[in-house]
Amino acid sequence: MNSQIMNMALVMGSMQITNRLDLEDTKTKQLILGAYVTAQALVLGISYLIKRRILAKKDTTVLKYLDQPKPLSGEQPKLITTTVMAYDLEQNAQAQKQALIGLALMVFLHFQFGVIRPLVVQSILPVKNALQSKWAQVHLFGKPAEGELKRPWKADNPFAALAGGQEPQSEAAEKAAIKKAEKAEAKATGKSESKKDL
Repeated sequence: MNSQIMNMALVMGSMQITNRLDLEDTKTKQLILGAYVTAQALVLGISYLIKRRILAKKDTTVLKYLDQPKPLSGEQPKLITTTVMAYDLEQNAQAQKQALIGLALMVFLHFQFGVIRPLVVQSILPVKNALQSKWAQVHLFGKPAEGELKRPWKADNPFAALAGGQEPQSEAAEKAAIKKAEKAEAKATGKSESKKDL
């Protein structure tokens, strides 16, 4: 099942559960808040465990990829040269940052405005997403970084399937694009160095 469809089903299911709960009852509120805090602690624990596994592997294999610019920015793709370990740590850190931002937002909404309903959904979705993330699949579940799990990891686009999304580049086309970017970068570096010499 598509991850976005599953997320939608979880949201709808949790809304049905929430509708059957007495949200004015103090004990119910405390249980929901406790479940939310536990879920967030679990997400951060998963992230920490992944970080430890990445550091333990110390995979210094060179990774080159094109960082695609934001749509309609008019910028060219930028060549990124890094290591597998640095890339994986960066992806995990970004996920951790998003989790902390989400946590801060929900805590603010709950304590400032008494919002309780979204806490039910946010007790389920972040854990599911953390366990289904590509870095968790590779580092927690030991799946090989091939096919869908091949680096660089593409963000799931919920609208790609509906819009008849772009086909991913073939490996040969991707390598050709990287070589082209390397040549352009070398040419630009050579020009800037020759200007310095003048």
